[in-house]
Amino acid sequence: MPGTLCLTFDDLFVANWVAARPVFDAHDARVTFCVSHLHEATPAQIDGLRLLQADGHEIACHTRTHPRLKPYLQTRGLDHWLEHEVDRAITEHRAAGFPARTFACPFHASTPETRAALASRFEIIRAAGPRSLDHANPASRIYTEIPASGCLDTLGFADMQHKAFPGWPRQHTLLDLIAQTDGLAVFTGHDIRDRKSGPGFYSTQAQIGRLLEAAATRGITVKPA
Repeated sequence: MPGTLCLTFDDLFVANWVAARPVFDAHDARVTFCVSHLHEATPAQIDGLRLLQADGHEIACHTRTHPRLKPYLQTRGLDHWLEHEVDRAITEHRAAGFPARTFACPFHASTPETRAALASRFEIIRAAGPRSLDHANPASRIYTEIPASGCLDTLGFADMQHKAFPGWPRQHTLLDLIAQTDGLAVFTGHDIRDRKSGPGFYSTQAQIGRLLEAAATRGITVKPA
């Protein structure tokens, strides 16, 4: 197989993710939605996440309240973070019917200590983000097997409306590399909406469709890690 692309979408944009279901279905793509603030989700949002899971998408854990890691650890410490941001989130996810197999680090921040602790709780940990990619060696973020640590650093953007998005020629180059390397790579996104109606990073449905079509023409499978 010419590679696998794992698309991840963060936070709690459930209504817009659900609205994008036809785009994913049209390309037989299954993705990972990395959810924070599940304890604040409305019944409609919980139903939407369950619908996405029933479609074959993965609902992953993105901490409980999405805090910035460094100041949290400085003021409260690792044990507090694990108890309140990780373990409580796992409990809430599983109570809602989501297995919490995968964890996505908010703001792509981690330390050796957090990664080691997360590895005892999750099968997959999404770690460093696309803006830290060494453009001279992008193949370092294409994985022929899951590392023993479970940590996968992000290769590219699924937010095409992001000031750091490098453009479609670069996007196609990365997809070519995935296909040639026959490995797995992660792209990171957030909201999916058709106009700038609020803060944050996003892609339009058409842009997600374009990315999925570009992957399909290269024979790349789009599914969770």
